[in-house]
Amino acid sequence: MHGVSYDEIHDEIVVPQAFAQSILTFRGGASGEEAPIRVIQGSRTQLKSPDKVAVDPVHNEIFVAGDEAVLVFSREANGNVAPIRILQGPDTQLGASEVAVDPVHNLLVVAGSARGGAEGRREEDGGSAVRIFNRTDQGNVRPQAVIRGPKTGLTGTSRIAVYPPTGKIIVNVSAGYGVLASDECFVGIWNIQDNGDVPPQWTIGGPRGILQQPRGVTLDPKNRSLIVSDKRLNAVLTFYFPEIF
Repeated sequence: MHGVSYDEIHDEIVVPQAFAQSILTFRGGASGEEAPIRVIQGSRTQLKSPDKVAVDPVHNEIFVAGDEAVLVFSREANGNVAPIRILQGPDTQLGASEVAVDPVHNLLVVAGSARGGAEGRREEDGGSAVRIFNRTDQGNVRPQAVIRGPKTGLTGTSRIAVYPPTGKIIVNVSAGYGVLASDECFVGIWNIQDNGDVPPQWTIGGPRGILQQPRGVTLDPKNRSLIVSDKRLNAVLTFYFPEIF
């Protein structure tokens, strides 16, 4: 499992399971060999090796990032159920993706492989992009904004997060396609109003920086901190970062 999302309003843990082609929801206090309270699984779900999820506890929805699509399910869905919305098609420019939801500004933020052109071809050597959609977009819809280009430094992405109260987008930037680890990796912070070839407002890491292979990223608003896990360092790093909040 490469992803997990915690729903602090309903105290639930949502986990994608690629081998079982399923989305599992557990109690927040689950411990030991405890069964999930809900399982989304079956032919109607259209799940294909789900890897990343985001929960919107305000609108009671689960967003599942696929290779070229975002599937949306009701948070309370259980069994062999169809998505309530699907964001997919060449105009979306979606490649392999990470997903986060901003319920305050009603936005969906998707990061991943850069795609472009009439056929939406994946450009493995063209870096990555952050695409911003309306939360309720579905079908073959163009993003309302795309953060992409040499100034962004988006050579690749591993995980993203958002902080809706201040409209911040936090992105783990990897060294690029096929590169496992590098001291060029960094965490970049953008704003939801950004569009185009916009450099990050702030960064952690970068050339000869401490990060080698950043994977998970999350925020601790109470302590005004940013938490990053690094696969190469086998470490979890916490940075005091009050500017985000």
